[in-house]
Amino acid sequence: MAVLLDDAWVKVQAKTFTKWLNNKIAARNLQINDLVKDLSDGIILIHLLEILSNESLGRYAARPKLRVQRFENVNIALEFIKSRKIQLTNIGAEDIVDGNRKIILGLIWTLILRFTISDINDQGLSAREGLLLWCQRKTACYDDVHVENFSSSWNNGLAFCALLDIHRPDLIDYDKLDTSDHRGNMQLAFDIASREIGIPDLLDVEDVCDVAKPDERSLMTYIAYWFHAFSQMDRVENAGRRVEKFVSNMNGAWEMQNSYEVRMRTLLMQIAEQRQAWEVARFDGSYADAREQNREFSRYKQKSKRAWVAEKSDLAGLLGNIKTKLATYRLLPYEPPPELSVESLEKAWVGLVDAEHRR
Repeated sequence: MAVLLDDAWVKVQAKTFTKWLNNKIAARNLQINDLVKDLSDGIILIHLLEILSNESLGRYAARPKLRVQRFENVNIALEFIKSRKIQLTNIGAEDIVDGNRKIILGLIWTLILRFTISDINDQGLSAREGLLLWCQRKTACYDDVHVENFSSSWNNGLAFCALLDIHRPDLIDYDKLDTSDHRGNMQLAFDIASREIGIPDLLDVEDVCDVAKPDERSLMTYIAYWFHAFSQMDRVENAGRRVEKFVSNMNGAWEMQNSYEVRMRTLLMQIAEQRQAWEVARFDGSYADAREQNREFSRYKQKSKRAWVAEKSDLAGLLGNIKTKLATYRLLPYEPPPELSVESLEKAWVGLVDAEHRR
């Protein structure tokens, strides 16, 4: 029984890791069919490392015919891996050249951990714990989903469906799922993830569904793609919200500037009109005219001037708010036209007060 289980995880891992590797080397129009055989000369391994690291590994035997050439190629790859501070335990060139399946799977898993999973971090946790915590948080509101591991927690398909629903509810109607249809739910999730989200098909339904203990490494590799895809969506959404907020604030600043200029122009015009009215006013010497002009001056002081004093103060505050908002977003400061500046208002106000005293 133990041998059968051992063979099962080897088979699933080999299939999953082959798909993962093909997904990476597709950038160079390469593809493998047999993970063990096709890595034995080191060429695919070198291509993979160059793609993952975005670095060149230098010269190597492009058409290795001799065993020693295959050894040299594999050693180039292994030395590069070690140079990246990636620990290789009991993995030598002969293991790859001679096709030691379990060692090769261990090597590919090491690369997956480093280049696909290691950047998943939450609250200082390890990559595995961080990925698990992300899954738990995203599915916490689903009563039928209990993510406790990267094995049995996923074999009814609901956890995958929940991840889709929490991020893209437009793609799946979670409430209408038949919770007893494990294979149907999982196939639905896999199909949507591949077709709509662009997540590569690393797993088959039978690798996970209704299996007592699905292979943890295979599931982690696949789920890491979900994490990266949805995290990117979250980043884009957050960036969109930031842009929207910035545009909203910019519109607010522009509206404030426009309001300032309109109100300042109106106040200056009212002050000028009041001074002009006083300049052209004539006193005919009668008691009735004196009484009427005194009444008008009292109304001016009680209504117009009080309103203007308040508006004068509000405009100074508004200009200060505009400058603060623009400084907060590190934008060019706003300077009102000279004729609408606070200094112009102060000058007009002094003239108004002088005109009052001459009444």
